[in-house]
Amino acid sequence: MRVKLKLLDSKMEFKFDRDLEDNKIRDDKLTRNIMTDEKIYIKINRNISQNIHPDIIGLVAILLCNPFVGKKLELPLKVSSKFMKDVTSVISRYKIVSEVDHDLEPLIELEDGYPSLAFSGGADSCAALAIMPSRTIGIFLKRPMKKDSKYDHNAPLEICNLLKNAGFDIRIIESNLENIRSPTGFPTDLANSIPALLLSQELRLDSISFGTVLESAFGIGHQNYIEYSKGSHWRFYSKIFSAVGINLSLPVSGVSEVGTTMIGGVSSIASLSQSCIRGKHKKPCLRCWKCFRKELLIYSLGFKSMLNITSLMNTNEVQKRLSEIPISHENVILYSLQRMNLEDFQYLKPIFNKMDKKINLEFLEKWFPDSIEFVPKKYRFTIRENILKYLEPMNSVEIDKVKNWNMNSHLENRDTIKAQEELIKFWQNFNP
Repeated sequence: MRVKLKLLDSKMEFKFDRDLEDNKIRDDKLTRNIMTDEKIYIKINRNISQNIHPDIIGLVAILLCNPFVGKKLELPLKVSSKFMKDVTSVISRYKIVSEVDHDLEPLIELEDGYPSLAFSGGADSCAALAIMPSRTIGIFLKRPMKKDSKYDHNAPLEICNLLKNAGFDIRIIESNLENIRSPTGFPTDLANSIPALLLSQELRLDSISFGTVLESAFGIGHQNYIEYSKGSHWRFYSKIFSAVGINLSLPVSGVSEVGTTMIGGVSSIASLSQSCIRGKHKKPCLRCWKCFRKELLIYSLGFKSMLNITSLMNTNEVQKRLSEIPISHENVILYSLQRMNLEDFQYLKPIFNKMDKKINLEFLEKWFPDSIEFVPKKYRFTIRENILKYLEPMNSVEIDKVKNWNMNSHLENRDTIKAQEELIKFWQNFNP
Protein backbone atom coordinates (compact mmCIF):
# COMPACT_ATOMS: atom_id res chain seq x y z
CA MET A 1 0.00 0.00 0.00
CA ARG A 2 1.20 3.48 -0.87
CA VAL A 3 0.19 6.60 1.04
CA LYS A 4 -0.05 9.83 -0.92
CA LEU A 5 -0.28 13.22 0.78
CA LYS A 6 -1.60 16.47 -0.64
CA LEU A 7 -1.61 19.83 1.15
CA LEU A 8 -4.53 22.03 0.18
CA ASP A 9 -5.41 25.52 1.42
CA SER A 10 -7.56 24.40 4.33
CA LYS A 11 -6.84 20.71 4.76
CA MET A 12 -4.49 17.77 4.43
CA GLU A 13 -5.59 14.96 2.15
CA PHE A 14 -4.47 11.32 2.29
CA LYS A 15 -4.97 8.84 -0.53
CA PHE A 16 -4.22 5.12 -0.30
CA ASP A 17 -3.21 3.03 -3.30
CA ARG A 18 -3.67 -0.65 -2.53
CA ASP A 19 -1.57 -3.52 -3.83
CA LEU A 20 -2.99 -6.96 -4.57
CA GLU A 21 -1.72 -8.34 -1.24
CA ASP A 22 -3.43 -5.62 0.82
CA ASN A 23 -6.51 -6.49 2.82
CA LYS A 24 -9.68 -5.07 1.30
CA ILE A 25 -11.65 -6.76 4.09
CA ARG A 26 -10.61 -7.04 7.73
CA ASP A 27 -12.73 -8.92 10.28
CA ASP A 28 -12.86 -8.02 13.95
CA LYS A 29 -14.92 -9.58 16.75
CA LEU A 30 -18.18 -7.89 15.77
CA THR A 31 -17.86 -6.38 12.32
CA ARG A 32 -16.54 -7.08 8.86
CA ASN A 33 -14.68 -3.90 7.92
CA ILE A 34 -14.17 -3.02 4.26
CA MET A 35 -11.58 -0.43 3.24
CA THR A 36 -13.14 2.22 1.03
CA ASP A 37 -11.50 4.21 -1.77
CA GLU A 38 -12.42 7.54 -0.20
CA LYS A 39 -9.79 10.24 0.15
CA ILE A 40 -9.28 11.14 3.80
CA TYR A 41 -9.00 14.77 4.80
CA ILE A 42 -8.23 16.60 8.03
CA LYS A 43 -8.98 20.31 8.10
CA ILE A 44 -5.82 21.91 9.43
CA ASN A 45 -4.67 25.44 8.64
CA ARG A 46 -2.20 25.31 5.72
CA ASN A 47 0.47 27.22 7.64
CA ILE A 48 0.38 24.51 10.31
CA SER A 49 0.23 21.67 7.78
CA GLN A 50 3.37 22.80 5.99
CA ASN A 51 5.40 22.60 9.20
CA ILE A 52 4.25 19.24 10.57
CA HIS A 53 7.15 16.89 11.21
CA PRO A 54 7.34 13.99 8.70
CA ASP A 55 7.36 11.45 11.57
CA ILE A 56 3.90 12.63 12.63
CA ILE A 57 2.66 12.26 9.07
CA GLY A 58 4.06 8.73 9.11
CA LEU A 59 2.29 7.89 12.35
CA VAL A 60 -1.01 9.32 11.09
CA ALA A 61 -0.72 7.16 7.97
CA ILE A 62 -0.21 4.05 10.11
CA LEU A 63 -3.19 4.88 12.34
CA LEU A 64 -5.37 5.31 9.26
CA CYS A 65 -4.60 2.15 7.34
CA ASN A 66 -2.81 -0.34 9.63
CA PRO A 67 -5.52 -3.07 9.60
CA PHE A 68 -5.66 -3.18 5.80
CA VAL A 69 -1.94 -3.30 4.97
CA GLY A 70 -0.71 -6.57 3.46
CA LYS A 71 3.05 -6.89 2.97
CA LYS A 72 4.32 -3.31 2.93
CA LEU A 73 3.34 0.28 3.67
CA GLU A 74 5.03 3.04 1.71
CA LEU A 75 4.97 6.35 3.64
CA PRO A 76 4.66 9.66 1.76
CA LEU A 77 7.68 11.42 3.32
CA LYS A 78 11.18 10.68 4.54
CA VAL A 79 11.21 9.93 8.27
CA SER A 80 13.83 10.05 11.01
CA SER A 81 15.94 7.02 11.79
CA LYS A 82 14.56 6.93 15.35
CA PHE A 83 10.97 6.84 14.12
CA MET A 84 11.74 4.04 11.70
CA LYS A 85 13.53 2.04 14.40
CA ASP A 86 10.79 2.51 17.01
CA VAL A 87 7.86 1.78 14.72
CA THR A 88 9.40 -1.27 13.05
CA SER A 89 10.16 -2.70 16.52
CA VAL A 90 6.41 -3.24 17.08
CA ILE A 91 5.18 -3.77 13.50
CA SER A 92 6.13 -7.19 12.16
CA ARG A 93 3.08 -8.06 10.05
CA TYR A 94 4.26 -5.84 7.21
CA LYS A 95 7.28 -3.80 6.19
CA ILE A 96 7.44 -0.02 6.49
CA VAL A 97 8.87 1.36 3.25
CA SER A 98 10.21 4.89 3.51
CA GLU A 99 13.43 6.73 2.91
CA VAL A 100 15.22 7.61 6.14
CA ASP A 101 16.54 11.13 6.49
CA HIS A 102 19.51 10.69 8.81
CA ASP A 103 19.79 14.46 9.22
CA LEU A 104 16.18 14.80 10.36
CA GLU A 105 15.99 15.45 14.11
CA PRO A 106 13.45 13.15 15.78
CA LEU A 107 10.72 14.54 17.99
CA ILE A 108 11.24 14.21 21.74
CA GLU A 109 8.91 14.77 24.67
CA LEU A 110 8.63 18.42 25.73
CA GLU A 111 9.47 19.01 29.37
CA ASP A 112 7.17 22.04 29.53
CA GLY A 113 4.48 20.70 27.20
CA TYR A 114 0.72 20.55 27.62
CA PRO A 115 -1.47 17.50 28.25
CA SER A 116 -4.26 16.92 25.76
CA LEU A 117 -7.39 14.80 25.57
CA ALA A 118 -8.92 13.19 22.49
CA PHE A 119 -12.32 14.52 23.54
CA SER A 120 -15.67 12.99 22.55
CA GLY A 121 -18.21 14.64 24.85
CA GLY A 122 -19.27 11.26 26.28
CA ALA A 123 -19.46 10.34 29.97
CA ASP A 124 -16.02 8.71 30.11
CA SER A 125 -14.32 11.48 28.15
CA CYS A 126 -15.88 14.25 30.28
CA ALA A 127 -14.90 12.39 33.46
CA ALA A 128 -11.33 12.24 32.13
CA LEU A 129 -11.34 15.99 31.54
CA ALA A 130 -12.68 16.55 35.06
CA ILE A 131 -9.72 14.80 36.69
CA MET A 132 -6.97 15.99 34.35
CA PRO A 133 -4.83 19.12 34.93
CA SER A 134 -6.70 22.39 34.32
CA ARG A 135 -4.32 23.30 31.46
CA THR A 136 -5.41 20.25 29.45
CA ILE A 137 -6.32 20.95 25.84
CA GLY A 138 -9.37 19.06 24.60
CA ILE A 139 -9.40 18.19 20.89
CA PHE A 140 -12.67 17.02 19.35
CA LEU A 141 -12.81 15.10 16.08
CA LYS A 142 -15.80 16.45 14.17
CA ARG A 143 -17.10 13.90 11.70
CA PRO A 144 -19.05 15.43 8.76
CA MET A 145 -22.72 14.54 8.86
CA LYS A 146 -24.27 12.52 6.03
CA LYS A 147 -27.91 12.28 4.99
CA ASP A 148 -27.93 8.48 5.30
CA SER A 149 -26.13 8.41 8.68
CA LYS A 150 -27.65 8.28 12.17
CA TYR A 151 -24.68 10.23 13.52
CA ASP A 152 -25.39 13.74 14.79
CA HIS A 153 -22.60 15.96 16.13
CA ASN A 154 -25.01 18.49 17.66
CA ALA A 155 -24.55 17.29 21.25
CA PRO A 156 -20.72 17.12 21.41
CA LEU A 157 -20.39 20.48 19.65
CA GLU A 158 -22.72 22.07 22.20
CA ILE A 159 -20.67 20.48 25.00
CA CYS A 160 -17.47 21.82 23.43
CA ASN A 161 -18.97 25.32 23.34
CA LEU A 162 -20.06 25.08 26.97
CA LEU A 163 -16.53 24.06 27.97
CA LYS A 164 -15.02 26.89 25.92
CA ASN A 165 -17.31 29.36 27.68
CA ALA A 166 -16.13 27.93 31.01
CA GLY A 167 -12.53 28.71 30.11
CA PHE A 168 -11.28 25.39 28.71
CA ASP A 169 -9.06 25.27 25.66
CA ILE A 170 -11.11 23.14 23.27
CA ARG A 171 -10.19 22.66 19.62
CA ILE A 172 -12.60 21.29 17.00
CA ILE A 173 -11.03 19.62 13.97
CA GLU A 174 -13.10 18.27 11.10
CA SER A 175 -12.07 15.05 9.39
CA ASN A 176 -13.76 12.27 7.45
CA LEU A 177 -11.18 9.72 8.64
CA GLU A 178 -13.91 7.33 9.80
CA ASN A 179 -14.98 6.99 6.17
CA ILE A 180 -11.85 4.99 5.38
CA ARG A 181 -13.82 1.90 6.36
CA SER A 182 -17.32 0.57 5.92
CA PRO A 183 -19.20 0.45 8.22
CA THR A 184 -18.11 3.94 9.25
CA GLY A 185 -15.83 4.03 12.29
CA PHE A 186 -12.29 4.35 13.56
CA PRO A 187 -9.90 2.25 11.44
CA THR A 188 -7.69 1.72 14.53
CA ASP A 189 -8.53 2.05 18.23
CA LEU A 190 -6.78 5.38 18.77
CA ALA A 191 -7.38 6.99 15.37
CA ASN A 192 -9.40 9.70 17.12
CA SER A 193 -6.04 11.08 18.28
CA ILE A 194 -5.05 12.07 14.73
CA PRO A 195 -6.19 15.72 15.07
CA ALA A 196 -4.21 16.02 18.32
CA LEU A 197 -1.13 14.50 16.69
CA LEU A 198 -1.29 16.94 13.80
CA LEU A 199 -1.62 19.85 16.24
CA SER A 200 0.95 18.53 18.71
CA GLN A 201 3.81 20.76 17.58
CA GLU A 202 1.66 23.88 17.24
CA LEU A 203 0.12 23.36 20.70
CA ARG A 204 3.30 21.98 22.31
CA LEU A 205 1.66 18.76 23.48
CA ASP A 206 3.53 16.19 25.55
CA SER A 207 0.74 13.63 25.84
CA ILE A 208 -2.62 12.56 24.46
CA SER A 209 -5.20 11.10 26.83
CA PHE A 210 -8.21 8.93 26.09
CA GLY A 211 -11.41 8.15 27.99
CA THR A 212 -10.59 4.42 28.16
CA VAL A 213 -12.29 2.93 31.26
CA LEU A 214 -11.71 -0.12 33.47
CA GLU A 215 -13.90 -2.38 31.34
CA SER A 216 -11.98 -1.62 28.15
CA ALA A 217 -8.47 -1.53 29.61
CA PHE A 218 -8.57 -4.51 31.97
CA GLY A 219 -11.38 -6.65 30.56
CA ILE A 220 -13.73 -6.33 33.55
CA GLY A 221 -17.24 -7.25 32.40
CA HIS A 222 -15.76 -9.40 29.66
CA GLN A 223 -14.52 -12.98 29.96
CA ASN A 224 -11.15 -12.50 31.68
CA TYR A 225 -8.98 -9.91 33.40
CA ILE A 226 -6.33 -8.47 31.08
CA GLU A 227 -2.85 -7.57 32.32
CA TYR A 228 -2.92 -4.45 30.18
CA SER A 229 0.69 -3.43 30.74
CA LYS A 230 1.84 -6.75 29.27
CA GLY A 231 -0.61 -6.81 26.37
CA SER A 232 0.03 -6.04 22.72
CA HIS A 233 -2.33 -3.02 22.71
CA TRP A 234 -0.32 -0.99 25.23
CA ARG A 235 3.03 -2.14 23.84
CA PHE A 236 2.07 -1.20 20.30
CA TYR A 237 0.40 2.17 20.86
CA SER A 238 2.64 3.47 23.62
CA LYS A 239 5.68 2.73 21.43
CA ILE A 240 4.45 4.35 18.23
CA PHE A 241 3.22 7.44 20.11
CA SER A 242 6.54 7.80 21.94
CA ALA A 243 8.24 7.60 18.53
CA VAL A 244 6.97 11.18 17.95
CA GLY A 245 7.62 12.41 21.50
CA ILE A 246 4.04 11.91 22.73
CA ASN A 247 3.03 10.00 25.85
CA LEU A 248 -0.05 7.81 25.65
CA SER A 249 -2.20 8.50 28.74
CA LEU A 250 -5.24 6.65 30.15
CA PRO A 251 -6.33 8.69 33.20
CA VAL A 252 -9.67 6.90 33.80
CA SER A 253 -8.49 3.38 32.96
CA GLY A 254 -8.86 2.50 36.66
CA VAL A 255 -12.41 3.86 36.76
CA SER A 256 -15.40 1.76 35.77
CA GLU A 257 -18.32 3.14 33.77
CA VAL A 258 -20.02 3.15 37.16
CA GLY A 259 -17.31 5.48 38.46
CA THR A 260 -17.35 7.85 35.49
CA THR A 261 -21.13 8.12 35.88
CA MET A 262 -20.70 8.87 39.58
CA ILE A 263 -18.19 11.60 38.69
CA GLY A 264 -20.71 12.95 36.19
CA GLY A 265 -23.29 13.16 38.93
CA VAL A 266 -21.28 15.62 41.01
CA SER A 267 -18.71 17.28 38.73
CA SER A 268 -19.75 20.45 36.92
CA ILE A 269 -17.46 19.44 34.05
CA ALA A 270 -18.40 15.76 33.77
CA SER A 271 -22.11 16.53 34.16
CA LEU A 272 -22.08 18.17 30.72
CA SER A 273 -21.58 14.80 29.00
CA GLN A 274 -23.86 12.99 26.58
CA SER A 275 -22.74 9.60 25.28
CA CYS A 276 -25.44 9.19 22.62
CA ILE A 277 -24.16 10.33 19.21
CA ARG A 278 -27.52 10.02 17.47
CA GLY A 279 -29.70 12.45 19.39
CA LYS A 280 -29.59 16.20 19.84
CA HIS A 281 -28.04 17.99 22.82
CA LYS A 282 -29.94 16.99 25.98
CA LYS A 283 -32.21 14.83 23.82
CA PRO A 284 -30.52 11.42 23.43
CA CYS A 285 -32.19 9.06 20.95
CA LEU A 286 -33.15 6.55 23.70
CA ARG A 287 -32.99 3.74 21.14
CA CYS A 288 -29.29 2.82 20.82
CA TRP A 289 -27.09 0.51 22.92
CA LYS A 290 -25.25 3.40 24.55
CA CYS A 291 -28.52 4.97 25.62
CA PHE A 292 -29.74 1.70 27.13
CA ARG A 293 -26.57 1.13 29.12
CA LYS A 294 -26.12 4.73 30.26
CA GLU A 295 -29.79 5.40 31.08
CA LEU A 296 -30.01 2.17 33.08
CA LEU A 297 -26.91 3.10 35.05
CA ILE A 298 -27.94 6.72 35.66
CA TYR A 299 -31.31 5.55 36.96
CA SER A 300 -29.81 2.87 39.20
CA LEU A 301 -27.46 5.44 40.78
CA GLY A 302 -30.37 7.73 41.58
CA PHE A 303 -29.44 10.50 39.14
CA LYS A 304 -32.71 10.02 37.25
CA SER A 305 -36.20 9.39 38.62
CA MET A 306 -37.95 7.93 35.55
CA LEU A 307 -36.98 5.11 33.18
CA ASN A 308 -39.01 3.97 30.16
CA ILE A 309 -37.42 0.56 29.88
CA THR A 310 -39.70 -0.87 27.18
CA SER A 311 -38.84 1.95 24.81
CA LEU A 312 -35.11 1.41 25.41
CA MET A 313 -35.43 -2.34 24.80
CA ASN A 314 -37.63 -2.19 21.73
CA THR A 315 -34.86 -2.05 19.08
CA ASN A 316 -32.98 -4.79 17.27
CA GLU A 317 -29.65 -3.19 18.26
CA VAL A 318 -30.33 -3.34 22.00
CA GLN A 319 -31.84 -6.83 21.85
CA LYS A 320 -28.88 -8.11 19.86
CA ARG A 321 -26.39 -6.66 22.36
CA LEU A 322 -28.27 -8.09 25.34
CA SER A 323 -28.27 -11.50 23.66
CA GLU A 324 -24.48 -11.64 23.41
CA ILE A 325 -22.51 -14.06 25.60
CA PRO A 326 -21.18 -12.33 27.56
CA ILE A 327 -22.95 -9.00 27.15
CA SER A 328 -20.51 -6.20 26.37
CA HIS A 329 -19.73 -4.52 29.73
CA GLU A 330 -21.93 -7.11 31.43
CA ASN A 331 -20.66 -5.99 34.83
CA VAL A 332 -22.21 -2.54 34.32
CA ILE A 333 -25.59 -3.99 33.30
CA LEU A 334 -25.52 -6.39 36.26
CA TYR A 335 -24.50 -3.64 38.70
CA SER A 336 -27.44 -1.53 37.51
CA LEU A 337 -29.96 -4.37 37.76
CA GLN A 338 -28.78 -5.34 41.25
CA ARG A 339 -29.65 -1.83 42.45
CA MET A 340 -33.13 -1.78 40.92
CA ASN A 341 -36.46 -3.21 42.04
CA LEU A 342 -37.10 -5.57 39.15
CA GLU A 343 -40.71 -6.03 40.23
CA ASP A 344 -41.18 -2.59 38.72
CA PHE A 345 -39.30 -3.61 35.58
CA GLN A 346 -40.53 -7.10 34.71
CA TYR A 347 -39.05 -6.99 31.20
CA LEU A 348 -35.55 -6.88 32.69
CA LYS A 349 -35.88 -10.17 34.56
CA PRO A 350 -35.00 -12.46 31.60
CA ILE A 351 -31.77 -10.49 31.18
CA PHE A 352 -30.98 -10.59 34.89
CA ASN A 353 -31.59 -14.36 34.96
CA LYS A 354 -28.64 -15.07 32.64
CA MET A 355 -26.19 -13.12 34.80
CA ASP A 356 -24.12 -14.14 37.81
CA LYS A 357 -26.35 -12.57 40.47
CA LYS A 358 -24.06 -13.65 43.34
CA ILE A 359 -21.22 -11.25 42.42
CA ASN A 360 -20.81 -8.23 44.67
CA LEU A 361 -19.93 -5.39 42.30
CA GLU A 362 -19.59 -2.53 44.76
CA PHE A 363 -15.90 -2.35 43.90
CA LEU A 364 -16.97 -0.72 40.61
CA GLU A 365 -17.72 2.41 42.63
CA LYS A 366 -14.02 2.74 43.49
CA TRP A 367 -10.74 3.50 41.73
CA PHE A 368 -8.30 0.75 40.71
CA PRO A 369 -5.00 2.38 41.78
CA ASP A 370 -2.72 0.17 39.67
CA SER A 371 -3.97 2.11 36.65
CA ILE A 372 -1.90 5.18 37.55
CA GLU A 373 0.90 3.38 35.70
CA PHE A 374 -0.80 4.42 32.45
CA VAL A 375 -0.49 8.13 33.19
CA PRO A 376 2.74 10.08 32.48
CA LYS A 377 4.80 10.47 35.67
CA LYS A 378 4.61 14.27 35.62
CA TYR A 379 0.78 14.15 35.89
CA ARG A 380 0.29 11.23 38.28
CA PHE A 381 0.07 13.23 41.50
CA THR A 382 -2.52 15.67 40.11
CA ILE A 383 -4.67 12.99 38.51
CA ARG A 384 -4.54 10.73 41.56
CA GLU A 385 -5.56 13.61 43.84
CA ASN A 386 -8.38 14.63 41.52
CA ILE A 387 -9.77 11.09 41.23
CA LEU A 388 -9.79 10.76 45.02
CA LYS A 389 -11.99 13.85 45.26
CA TYR A 390 -14.73 11.76 43.66
CA LEU A 391 -13.96 8.09 44.34
CA GLU A 392 -12.36 6.01 47.07
CA PRO A 393 -9.44 3.76 46.12
CA MET A 394 -10.02 0.00 46.07
CA ASN A 395 -8.69 -1.94 49.04
CA SER A 396 -6.53 -5.04 48.64
CA VAL A 397 -9.54 -7.40 48.55
CA GLU A 398 -11.23 -5.34 45.84
CA ILE A 399 -8.01 -5.11 43.83
CA ASP A 400 -7.83 -8.91 43.94
CA LYS A 401 -11.42 -9.08 42.64
CA VAL A 402 -10.34 -7.07 39.62
CA LYS A 403 -7.21 -9.11 38.99
CA ASN A 404 -9.04 -12.42 39.39
CA TRP A 405 -12.01 -11.49 37.20
CA ASN A 406 -13.08 -14.55 35.20
CA MET A 407 -16.54 -15.26 33.76
CA ASN A 408 -15.78 -18.61 32.12
CA SER A 409 -17.33 -20.93 34.72
CA HIS A 410 -20.51 -18.83 34.81
CA LEU A 411 -20.79 -18.69 31.03
CA GLU A 412 -20.42 -22.47 30.79
CA ASN A 413 -22.95 -23.14 33.57
CA ARG A 414 -26.08 -25.04 32.50
CA ASP A 415 -28.36 -22.54 34.21
CA THR A 416 -26.74 -19.70 32.28
CA ILE A 417 -27.15 -21.55 28.99
CA LYS A 418 -30.79 -22.27 29.80
CA ALA A 419 -31.41 -18.64 30.77
CA GLN A 420 -29.87 -17.56 27.46
CA GLU A 421 -32.28 -19.83 25.59
CA GLU A 422 -35.19 -18.39 27.55
CA LEU A 423 -34.05 -14.87 26.68
CA ILE A 424 -34.11 -15.67 22.95
CA LYS A 425 -37.68 -16.97 23.34
CA PHE A 426 -38.56 -13.84 25.28
CA TRP A 427 -37.45 -11.59 22.40
CA GLN A 428 -39.60 -13.59 19.97
CA ASN A 429 -42.68 -12.73 22.02
CA PHE A 430 -41.59 -9.24 23.13
CA ASN A 431 -44.39 -6.82 22.31
CA PRO A 432 -44.46 -3.96 24.85
